Amino acid sequence: MAQKGKKKAIKSMEKLLKTPKKVKKVVETAAEYVNKTHWDTKEAFASAIDATGLSSDQVNVNAEWDLYQSDKQGYRNHLKLKN
Repeated sequence: MAQKGKKKAIKSMEKLLKTPKKVKKVVETAAEYVNKTHWDTKEAFASAIDATGLSSDQVNVNAEWDLYQSDKQGYRNHLKLKN
């Protein structure tokens, strides 16, 4: 019994070794994201959100403002806000 198991394992390993190996190497340089938009006040930030046409039910202005304040340069402008 043990011999049959070994033979099956050897055959499957041979199949793996015979298959053509395709290696694709992709190197991407990671560009650091820099936020190019800037708001001085919460009101200006809120007006930028209003300009997008989103309602206050869809966007929590306070939470977004806090997120923006925590890292102004790294803030991902996922709402596509404009100054």
